[in-house]
Amino acid sequence: MKMKKFINNPTDLTKELLEGLALANPETLEYVDHKFIVNKHLENANRVTVVTLGGTGHEPAISGFVGEGMVDISVPGDIFAAPSPQACFEAIKMADKGKGVLFVVLNHAGDMLAGNIAMKNAKKENLNVIKVITQEDVSNATRENAHDRRGLVGCIPLYKIAGGAAAMGKPLDVVAQIAQYFADNMATIAVAARGATHPATGEPIAELNDDEMEIGMGQHGEGGGGRMPLKSADETTEIML
Repeated sequence: MKMKKFINNPTDLTKELLEGLALANPETLEYVDHKFIVNKHLENANRVTVVTLGGTGHEPAISGFVGEGMVDISVPGDIFAAPSPQACFEAIKMADKGKGVLFVVLNHAGDMLAGNIAMKNAKKENLNVIKVITQEDVSNATRENAHDRRGLVGCIPLYKIAGGAAAMGKPLDVVAQIAQYFADNMATIAVAARGATHPATGEPIAELNDDEMEIGMGQHGEGGGGRMPLKSADETTEIML
């Protein structure tokens, strides 16, 4: 069955989605310069702040986790696409309230490229920023080859843990150490029962038969190499473990 969506013009989808998110949460969020989702309490933040980036199209990540005790600024790209390095750099500057910035980047090629360039620009400006990478997907690489592992849902508890440490008034190096420890010791794995379609084209990104599932599929439909007949919950758990 073809996936059905309630959308207007696909080219306006990201803008309308983010505008709607801010309008639905007026006490918490602000959509700034058609670039960022920002914690409305950021201006009064006398603490370490948290910035993250990533594509839209897999909500509530990433902008849905902006708020007190979590992310202060999310830099959303287009559907399944990384934002620009310049936007990330501007977000880091906007977030810095004198206590430093923790910059959380999920391990995907576009996000890493944008994040690395933004970090270089931040260092040129002598901004106090530390980057932490989430790379916890155990389906496609071992822990020893963590640079090859995708960042998946593990970013969400990391946002909360790092944001909580920042809210407690801990300095940037300690917030970063806590976040890095968690990043180094978590693991996730995805199981897909169906594939998504891209809203701009309507074409499937991944296709699974009605009686199939795939263990290890990425959040954008990247193949995980674990396609098999659909299993029960207990059987699936045994395979994943």
